[in-house]
Amino acid sequence: MVKARNKNIVIADDNQDLCMAITDVLQEVGHMVHAVNNGYELLSYLENNNPSIVILDLMMPEKDGISIISTIRHLVPHSRIIIYTGHQEYEHSVYARTADHFLVKGGNIDNLIDIVGKL
Repeated sequence: MVKARNKNIVIADDNQDLCMAITDVLQEVGHMVHAVNNGYELLSYLENNNPSIVILDLMMPEKDGISIISTIRHLVPHSRIIIYTGHQEYEHSVYARTADHFLVKGGNIDNLIDIVGKL
């Protein structure tokens, strides 16, 4: 596992249990983490914050990650984007190529922690 460097991270996912689990694990290794439930909340958060990493679910109600990924790049151009989705069929899509990393949910959470540490 890569050692944390106190990164500011925002998680955008409508699964609150998953957000809490990821938040707990990332905070445990030293990161500052904020979670939002949809794309509208994420865009609002990004207007006033500049996280080093955005962990983005592609499929969320109201406003999904697919529809805002280019806006994220515009609002916080230096932030790294990790697409963290349950939809593996997007792995070779234009959205995946726009992100810094693509990870399918359901695997070992240590993979996400390692990716965060490397970015």
